[in-house]
Amino acid sequence: MEDLRIHRFARRVGFGFRPEDTVPTDALDWALAQTRQVPPIALLDAQGQPRTDLPSWIRLLETTDEVMRAYQRANEVEDELFALGRTLSAAEFQRQRQERLAIPYWRVEHWKEVQARACAAVLGPAPVFERLWHFWTNVFMVAPGNQRNDVLVGPYQRSLRPLLTGRFRDLLWHAVTHPAMLVYLDNNRNTGPDSRARREKWTQDSTNENLGRELLELFTVSPEAGYTQRDVEETTLILTGWTVQRPDRWHKAGVPLGTRFDFDRHQPGTRSVMGRTYQAWFKPSAKLEELVDDLARHPATARHLARKLCVYFIDDDPPAAAVAAVEQAFTASGGDLPQVHEALLRAAWAALPDTRKLASPEAWFYQLHRQSGHALPPHPPTQDAPSGLRTMYVLGDLGQAVPRCPQPNGWPIRSVDWLSKEMLDRRVRWAQLMAPEVLRRTPEPGRWVAGEMSRHLPEGGRSRSLAEAAVASGDLPR
Repeated sequence: MEDLRIHRFARRVGFGFRPEDTVPTDALDWALAQTRQVPPIALLDAQGQPRTDLPSWIRLLETTDEVMRAYQRANEVEDELFALGRTLSAAEFQRQRQERLAIPYWRVEHWKEVQARACAAVLGPAPVFERLWHFWTNVFMVAPGNQRNDVLVGPYQRSLRPLLTGRFRDLLWHAVTHPAMLVYLDNNRNTGPDSRARREKWTQDSTNENLGRELLELFTVSPEAGYTQRDVEETTLILTGWTVQRPDRWHKAGVPLGTRFDFDRHQPGTRSVMGRTYQAWFKPSAKLEELVDDLARHPATARHLARKLCVYFIDDDPPAAAVAAVEQAFTASGGDLPQVHEALLRAAWAALPDTRKLASPEAWFYQLHRQSGHALPPHPPTQDAPSGLRTMYVLGDLGQAVPRCPQPNGWPIRSVDWLSKEMLDRRVRWAQLMAPEVLRRTPEPGRWVAGEMSRHLPEGGRSRSLAEAAVASGDLPR
């Protein structure tokens, strides 16, 4: 029974074990060890080695500078095609649109990021870390579809990884001020009504509450804290001026690309959020720093995130003791994420016999591939690539079209939201599609199944006895 519990735990907090893995005797030590360092992420082949078969231009963007330059170039290409559309035939316009925009920026950019994410989950050394990363990218959701932001999404999600071994406050600050978040929630256009830019009519942009609202509602205290619409408005004004620097015609030499605080767009004056005053007369940008500090250590933030973690990893209605333990770890440690994650994993292990959790389509897909050893679909969506399945499209067919999350509140984290006949049927169909290859690599599938049953069924039970007898007899289907 302990062996069965370890396997269940490995699936609950990770993606299970690969066929060649040695099953640990201490599941908690195995899981906790994966939360203390950041594993690499890359495009890998079926043997877990860096891909050498891809064109040189299909690679993960690493630095902020190259991400912002790619973002600017994608915008320029779309503008160029819009202008050319008046002079080209419909067929030629579609050809250029496909070749210059759709494939490199709308397809390959997302394919390579989803493929790297899948490789880390299926082939990587730390599946528990990967599940935690998926959770936090879901909390701080950024998805494609706004202001031509496709290039920004994947690099932003990967940029969160190093921060999962630090403090929540630093993770929150990084997520809120990252160019991808500023663009996704329109804060790059958030301009104060009394700012210099508005007074002198440099822009028609005005205040935008998107990021201010999500900072309170989704990222920190949640509506349970009792904040008001006025608090949202004041938070929005604190966020005015936080924008992005692109290498466009207004870029001044020497100014770093990425996030920029533009005082000329900032709403001057003192702000008040949830009873706290923020003024920072000599450094207006510090108002946001102080607000993030306060929100990160607010008791309602600890309570809100503890419950989300427990729903995601333990049960749709998690035990109160589990939520309390994670909340207490968050508060006592000042939001130290390794300590929060340790409390979560201990609670998940303790609650495992009494809880059930249906994996999301993405987690299920990675579990299936990791446990079976079946290779991920390898082909990029380029014009000259061979036909075949592609990971991000399979995830879409299964019902979770990563990274195209439809709302800023992230993918559903409750089992009930994924539980339907249609969604389960799609999983069965994918498993059936994989089955011939899995069976081909298993010389004696009947003996293997019976052997697995004999290992995982309760000792002394009739089902286990029958499975053991089947293994001993050798009279099994091939």
